[in-house]
Amino acid sequence: MERALDDRRTGIEARGGGLERWIDTNRRWVMLAPAVIVLLVLVAFPTVYMFTVAFQKFNPAQMGANEFIGLDNFARLLTDQKFHNALKNTLVFTAAAVTVEFGLGLGFALLVDKYLQRLTFIKTILLIPMMLPPIAVALNWRLLFQPRFGVINDVLDRVFGLEPVLWTSKTGTAMISLIIVDVWEWTPFVFLMVLAGLAGLPRDPYEAADMDGANAWHKFRDLTWPFLKPVIAIVVLLRVMDAFRIFDQVFILTRGGPAGATETLSLYLYKIAFQFFDLGYASAMSLFMLVLTIGFSTIFLLRMKLD
Repeated sequence: MERALDDRRTGIEARGGGLERWIDTNRRWVMLAPAVIVLLVLVAFPTVYMFTVAFQKFNPAQMGANEFIGLDNFARLLTDQKFHNALKNTLVFTAAAVTVEFGLGLGFALLVDKYLQRLTFIKTILLIPMMLPPIAVALNWRLLFQPRFGVINDVLDRVFGLEPVLWTSKTGTAMISLIIVDVWEWTPFVFLMVLAGLAGLPRDPYEAADMDGANAWHKFRDLTWPFLKPVIAIVVLLRVMDAFRIFDQVFILTRGGPAGATETLSLYLYKIAFQFFDLGYASAMSLFMLVLTIGFSTIFLLRMKLD
């Protein structure tokens, strides 16, 4: 009897030791498992659900009345003028904001790397906008853009004697206002990434270029730019993907106005889903945005690799 109990205890300990060895061998996968499960729940399931709803006439207020309609929601995208306007506004905003942010971020990074490396407080100041919540940034800029009591119009009046500008209420300036806010907030991200890339550049090629008498432009064109291409690709791709889905600033500053001049895809999708409860059409629009983003990312990365 005692021998049988000892054998059983030995078997349990052996199985326990085997489990411990398995966990020790696959420790990295065990540590990643909780994060993977969370991602599957929060990302994979909503994505799959979006695919199914995109092919339905789906209204949560009319449960049981939902029906499969095939590609009708996608065909509606081709004739929806408001969707076309939102797509145009999104593309204009993304192209303008990312271009300005990349130019300023690259310029600041080159300047700091060459002349201001010891002035670390400058780096801290430049990073402050990126650390602030987007909603807080939008609310503060809303006060700055205020026509009668805003700081910007007050400065323009005192320095240049200009009349108050309706920054967020006029068709010609509303989109410019959104671009200014986005540039102020996210240029530090480009600056930080490019500065990190500059810090990792090899020095030997630059010393050889100095010996050959190369000027600053030639060194930038032939050395800095090629070395920074992987960093540039990541920075531009991340900024384009983020700017393409802008919502916070538009919702707080303009609500898509005036007359739809700043209505972006994310804001239009929000209205379709949560004001009109047409989740089928909103899901089709989301799927279109996903495919467009993946397509652009693939083409951009292939082009950067070929160049």
